[in-house]
Amino acid sequence: MTTQLTNLLASDLEDFFKLLPRIFADYRDFRRGQLEMLYLFSQTPDNEDSVFLRAIEMANASMTKNIGIAEGEKGHGYEGFDRSVERLRALGWKDQVPIMQFNLDGNVNSRSEAIALTDYALAHRGDIGIIAPPFHIARAFMTTVSVIAAAPTRVYAYPGVSMPWNARVAHSQGTLVNTRSGLLVDELKRLEKYRAKECGGLFTAGQVLDYLDWRDS
Repeated sequence: MTTQLTNLLASDLEDFFKLLPRIFADYRDFRRGQLEMLYLFSQTPDNEDSVFLRAIEMANASMTKNIGIAEGEKGHGYEGFDRSVERLRALGWKDQVPIMQFNLDGNVNSRSEAIALTDYALAHRGDIGIIAPPFHIARAFMTTVSVIAAAPTRVYAYPGVSMPWNARVAHSQGTLVNTRSGLLVDELKRLEKYRAKECGGLFTAGQVLDYLDWRDS
Protein backbone atom coordinates (compact mmCIF):
# COMPACT_ATOMS: atom_id res chain seq x y z
CA MET A 1 0.00 0.00 0.00
CA THR A 2 1.43 3.37 -1.05
CA THR A 3 1.07 6.62 0.85
CA GLN A 4 -0.01 9.71 -1.06
CA LEU A 5 2.40 12.55 -0.28
CA THR A 6 0.57 15.40 -1.93
CA ASN A 7 -2.90 16.52 -2.95
CA LEU A 8 -1.60 18.84 -5.65
CA LEU A 9 -3.36 18.82 -9.00
CA ALA A 10 -1.46 17.57 -12.04
CA SER A 11 -1.07 21.14 -13.31
CA ASP A 12 0.42 22.23 -9.96
CA LEU A 13 2.84 19.29 -10.02
CA GLU A 14 3.89 20.23 -13.54
CA ASP A 15 4.66 23.78 -12.39
CA PHE A 16 6.53 22.42 -9.36
CA PHE A 17 8.79 20.27 -11.53
CA LYS A 18 9.41 23.25 -13.81
CA LEU A 19 10.30 25.37 -10.80
CA LEU A 20 12.70 23.10 -8.93
CA PRO A 21 15.54 23.19 -11.49
CA ARG A 22 15.31 26.98 -11.63
CA ILE A 23 15.79 27.14 -7.86
CA PHE A 24 18.52 24.50 -7.57
CA ALA A 25 20.44 25.95 -10.53
CA ASP A 26 19.42 29.59 -10.26
CA TYR A 27 21.20 32.01 -12.60
CA ARG A 28 22.19 35.60 -12.00
CA ASP A 29 23.94 37.65 -14.68
CA PHE A 30 27.37 38.71 -13.39
CA ARG A 31 26.86 42.09 -15.06
CA ARG A 32 24.37 42.95 -12.30
CA GLY A 33 27.35 43.37 -9.97
CA GLN A 34 27.48 42.35 -6.35
CA LEU A 35 24.47 41.28 -4.33
CA GLU A 36 23.40 43.96 -1.89
CA MET A 37 22.69 41.29 0.72
CA LEU A 38 23.39 37.58 1.02
CA TYR A 39 21.09 36.21 3.72
CA LEU A 40 21.89 32.94 5.50
CA PHE A 41 18.72 31.09 6.48
CA SER A 42 18.97 29.85 10.06
CA GLN A 43 19.64 26.17 10.66
CA THR A 44 20.23 23.70 13.45
CA PRO A 45 23.88 22.88 14.24
CA ASP A 46 23.43 19.68 12.21
CA ASN A 47 22.85 21.64 9.00
CA GLU A 48 24.43 25.07 9.47
CA ASP A 49 27.81 24.20 7.90
CA SER A 50 26.09 23.71 4.55
CA VAL A 51 25.09 27.37 4.64
CA PHE A 52 28.27 28.77 6.18
CA LEU A 53 30.65 27.05 3.77
CA ARG A 54 28.69 28.38 0.79
CA ALA A 55 28.68 31.88 2.30
CA ILE A 56 32.46 31.81 2.75
CA GLU A 57 32.90 30.66 -0.84
CA MET A 58 30.71 33.46 -2.17
CA ALA A 59 32.30 36.12 0.04
CA ASN A 60 35.76 35.03 -1.10
CA ALA A 61 34.56 35.50 -4.68
CA SER A 62 33.35 39.06 -3.86
CA MET A 63 29.78 38.19 -4.83
CA THR A 64 28.09 40.23 -2.09
CA LYS A 65 28.43 43.51 -0.22
CA ASN A 66 26.88 42.20 3.02
CA ILE A 67 26.04 39.00 4.87
CA GLY A 68 22.83 38.72 6.91
CA ILE A 69 22.29 36.45 9.92
CA ALA A 70 19.26 36.28 12.21
CA GLU A 71 19.00 36.85 15.94
CA GLY A 72 15.95 35.71 17.86
CA GLU A 73 14.70 33.41 20.58
CA LYS A 74 16.98 30.53 21.50
CA GLY A 75 15.83 27.02 22.31
CA HIS A 76 14.06 26.34 19.00
CA GLY A 77 16.87 24.55 17.19
CA TYR A 78 18.73 27.65 16.05
CA GLU A 79 21.62 28.74 18.28
CA GLY A 80 21.58 32.47 17.46
CA PHE A 81 23.66 35.18 15.83
CA ASP A 82 26.76 34.99 18.04
CA ARG A 83 26.99 31.21 17.71
CA SER A 84 26.64 31.52 13.93
CA VAL A 85 29.45 34.06 13.65
CA GLU A 86 31.63 31.90 15.91
CA ARG A 87 31.05 28.88 13.67
CA LEU A 88 31.72 30.92 10.53
CA ARG A 89 35.09 31.95 11.93
CA ALA A 90 35.91 28.34 12.86
CA LEU A 91 35.28 27.38 9.23
CA GLY A 92 37.62 30.06 7.90
CA TRP A 93 35.68 33.32 7.79
CA LYS A 94 38.10 36.26 7.53
CA ASP A 95 35.71 39.24 7.72
CA GLN A 96 35.59 39.47 3.93
CA VAL A 97 32.40 41.55 4.06
CA PRO A 98 30.31 43.09 6.87
CA ILE A 99 27.92 40.81 8.76
CA MET A 100 24.54 42.37 9.53
CA GLN A 101 22.35 41.16 12.39
CA PHE A 102 18.65 40.75 11.59
CA ASN A 103 16.72 41.05 14.86
CA LEU A 104 13.56 38.98 14.62
CA ASP A 105 12.35 39.60 18.20
CA GLY A 106 10.83 36.15 18.50
CA ASN A 107 10.91 32.67 17.05
CA VAL A 108 13.25 32.27 14.10
CA ASN A 109 11.53 30.46 11.24
CA SER A 110 11.43 30.67 7.46
CA ARG A 111 8.52 33.11 7.34
CA SER A 112 9.80 35.43 10.08
CA GLU A 113 13.14 35.56 8.30
CA ALA A 114 11.44 36.35 4.97
CA ILE A 115 9.52 39.19 6.65
CA ALA A 116 12.75 40.63 8.06
CA LEU A 117 14.31 40.41 4.60
CA THR A 118 11.34 42.28 3.14
CA ASP A 119 11.79 45.08 5.67
CA TYR A 120 15.43 45.29 4.59
CA ALA A 121 14.51 45.28 0.90
CA LEU A 122 12.07 48.16 1.38
CA ALA A 123 14.89 50.27 2.83
CA HIS A 124 17.71 49.24 0.48
CA ARG A 125 18.12 48.98 -3.26
CA GLY A 126 19.83 46.03 -4.87
CA ASP A 127 19.54 42.30 -5.34
CA ILE A 128 19.28 39.79 -2.50
CA GLY A 129 20.65 36.26 -2.40
CA ILE A 130 19.56 33.59 0.04
CA ILE A 131 21.39 30.43 1.12
CA ALA A 132 19.74 27.36 2.63
CA PRO A 133 20.73 23.68 2.63
CA PRO A 134 19.70 21.76 -0.51
CA PHE A 135 16.78 20.04 1.26
CA HIS A 136 15.42 23.41 2.45
CA ILE A 137 16.28 25.80 -0.39
CA ALA A 138 13.01 25.33 -2.32
CA ARG A 139 10.81 26.22 0.65
CA ALA A 140 13.13 29.02 1.78
CA PHE A 141 13.06 30.56 -1.69
CA MET A 142 9.33 30.16 -2.22
CA THR A 143 8.64 31.65 1.21
CA THR A 144 10.94 34.60 0.56
CA VAL A 145 9.40 35.30 -2.84
CA SER A 146 5.87 35.04 -1.44
CA VAL A 147 6.62 37.71 1.18
CA ILE A 148 9.07 39.96 -0.61
CA ALA A 149 7.06 40.31 -3.82
CA ALA A 150 5.44 43.34 -2.20
CA ALA A 151 8.79 45.17 -2.34
CA PRO A 152 9.43 44.10 -5.24
CA THR A 153 13.04 42.94 -5.14
CA ARG A 154 15.05 40.50 -7.18
CA VAL A 155 15.92 37.47 -5.04
CA TYR A 156 18.28 34.68 -6.07
CA ALA A 157 18.67 31.18 -4.61
CA TYR A 158 22.00 29.63 -3.67
CA PRO A 159 21.84 26.06 -2.34
CA GLY A 160 24.25 25.34 0.47
CA VAL A 161 27.14 22.92 0.22
CA SER A 162 26.00 19.31 -0.14
CA MET A 163 26.13 17.12 2.97
CA PRO A 164 25.40 13.38 3.41
CA TRP A 165 21.79 12.73 2.45
CA ASN A 166 21.42 9.62 4.61
CA ALA A 167 22.74 11.21 7.82
CA ARG A 168 20.10 11.67 10.53
CA VAL A 169 19.80 15.30 11.55
CA ALA A 170 17.59 17.65 13.54
CA HIS A 171 15.63 20.28 11.63
CA SER A 172 12.59 22.54 12.01
CA GLN A 173 12.94 24.05 15.48
CA GLY A 174 15.20 21.13 16.39
CA THR A 175 12.22 18.84 16.96
CA LEU A 176 12.06 17.00 13.63
CA VAL A 177 14.72 14.28 13.27
CA ASN A 178 15.17 12.35 10.04
CA THR A 179 17.67 11.74 7.31
CA ARG A 180 18.19 14.74 5.05
CA SER A 181 16.57 12.79 2.23
CA GLY A 182 13.66 11.96 4.54
CA LEU A 183 13.20 15.64 5.36
CA LEU A 184 12.27 16.29 1.73
CA VAL A 185 8.90 14.64 2.36
CA ASP A 186 8.21 17.03 5.23
CA GLU A 187 9.29 19.98 3.09
CA LEU A 188 6.75 19.00 0.44
CA LYS A 189 4.00 18.71 3.04
CA ARG A 190 4.86 22.13 4.47
CA LEU A 191 4.86 23.74 1.03
CA GLU A 192 1.34 22.44 0.53
CA LYS A 193 0.13 23.32 4.04
CA TYR A 194 1.46 26.89 3.98
CA ARG A 195 -0.46 27.72 0.81
CA ALA A 196 -3.56 28.23 2.96
CA LYS A 197 -4.18 31.90 3.83
CA GLU A 198 -4.40 31.11 7.53
CA CYS A 199 -0.94 29.48 7.31
CA GLY A 200 0.79 32.28 5.46
CA GLY A 201 -0.53 32.25 1.91
CA LEU A 202 2.59 30.77 0.32
CA PHE A 203 2.78 31.30 -3.44
CA THR A 204 2.01 28.37 -5.69
CA ALA A 205 4.77 27.06 -7.92
CA GLY A 206 3.06 28.80 -10.83
CA GLN A 207 3.15 32.15 -9.03
CA VAL A 208 6.84 31.72 -8.24
CA LEU A 209 7.48 30.93 -11.91
CA ASP A 210 5.70 34.17 -12.80
CA TYR A 211 7.94 35.99 -10.33
CA LEU A 212 11.05 34.45 -11.91
CA ASP A 213 9.88 35.52 -15.36
CA TRP A 214 9.53 39.07 -14.02
CA ARG A 215 12.85 38.94 -12.19
CA ASP A 216 14.75 37.71 -15.22
CA SER A 217 13.05 39.95 -17.75
